[in-house]
Amino acid sequence: MIKKFTFSILIVLAFLGCTRDDICPEGTATTAKLVVTFNDIANPTNPKSVSVLSVQTDYEDSVELLSFTETGEIALPLKTSSDTTKYRLIKTTFRTNDTLTNVDRVMFVYQRRNNYVNRACGFNTEFYNLEASLEPEGNQNWIQDIVVKRDTVNDENNAHIIILH
Repeated sequence: MIKKFTFSILIVLAFLGCTRDDICPEGTATTAKLVVTFNDIANPTNPKSVSVLSVQTDYEDSVELLSFTETGEIALPLKTSSDTTKYRLIKTTFRTNDTLTNVDRVMFVYQRRNNYVNRACGFNTEFYNLEASLEPEGNQNWIQDIVVKRDTVNDENNAHIIILH
């Protein structure tokens, strides 16, 4: 009987020790991803999806992040520990007896601001003064131009970058 009572008291004390700040609520602002849309180079206001696209990090220990069969928009994480993030955007085109793979390297440069959310959620990072550059490959690039639409990345509501191809 005493053991049950003691156990019950311990459970109650354990739950009383938790506060709302111990759990990060769903919907709390976290570090936003960079939203990229793809538009037609011939008419930059018209969306133009990419039929087969893979996205890899462009570092020694390259990691494939995303792979799509048909997409007009992607969301990419930016590095929170560095002021640059590099990606390889790989477009694959299938022809009758041939598969063409075209790799374009894109670099995003920005500044970072860490914002304290609360004890449970910690910090989120806001990226500002965003710039994008494409590594030129002569006429081999499938990406023709990159337009920075919004230079602050603090939400995923609208596109930050437009890639024209």
